[in-house]
Amino acid sequence: MKLAQRFLPIICFLIVLPLSADSYISFHIGRTISHSDIDLDLIHIGHPTYCDSLLYPNSGEAPTDGACALYEKQRAYAGKINPDAGWFARYAFGRRFDVWRLEVIHEHSQLNHVEQLLPLATTGDAQISSKSNEWSQFVLPSNTYDDQGTRILALNGLRDFTLSDKWTGYVGVGLGIAHLDFNYGNDFLRKTVAEGYLEVPFPVEWPEVAKINAAGTLSALYESVSGLVTTYSFIAGVDFDTGQNTSLGVRLTWREFGELTHKDAEWTTIRSHAPVLADGRTPFISDLEFKPWGYLGLSFVLTRYF
Repeated sequence: MKLAQRFLPIICFLIVLPLSADSYISFHIGRTISHSDIDLDLIHIGHPTYCDSLLYPNSGEAPTDGACALYEKQRAYAGKINPDAGWFARYAFGRRFDVWRLEVIHEHSQLNHVEQLLPLATTGDAQISSKSNEWSQFVLPSNTYDDQGTRILALNGLRDFTLSDKWTGYVGVGLGIAHLDFNYGNDFLRKTVAEGYLEVPFPVEWPEVAKINAAGTLSALYESVSGLVTTYSFIAGVDFDTGQNTSLGVRLTWREFGELTHKDAEWTTIRSHAPVLADGRTPFISDLEFKPWGYLGLSFVLTRYF
């Protein structure tokens, strides 16, 4: 919000100046054509499967020492999302100052839904590695990213270069705030008895009846995530003067988003029972940390000068 407060005087300055030959509005429509991966960490209290008291006929039989006694949050595992292409639309109001331009933009973008396997084998996380033999080989652990739309308010600074009588190129940078809104989910399905769950090695011995209760169970998280982050961009484009104070052009924008942390996400189910820890009472919640990521967008631009 401090960033928004810093932008406010500049935005007001551009808006209250009377329209003149130095003023313009532009409309952009485009597609995202390349993306960086979205890396994320899930941080929570996690216990081995054999600690789960709800799997035992008598909950008092569940072990409570060793790994079962740890109740401190730690990095449970890392995930990775490779976003799919999407679309975006923006409009801008700007002013020219000789070869320099300042413009305020408002943008809305939305990426396509993706569902991908979690690259757990490469994370090196102890909690997940200890459970790696438990997951079903027919339905491997996966995560989903369902974008609900991102809104951006930013200030761009551009430098024009005359290429010919009709063509003008430009480069620039932008800085702003973005409101991210998406749904994140993951699924961990254990092997059934038929798949060999009873033969999975564990560091301790525990009752077969509890193993049977654990076999084929699902742990899943489905969470709505939203929040404000900073965003910056690198811009390059070219415009063609069509006459009548109008130009058509194309613009390339690399946009980067800052880290987003989402606290206290409650799981939907843990081992196909209520989302609780091994004690059978404490809610199973995670903190989600989405690392900085970005995309390259190509847009067509219509500009009207006043």
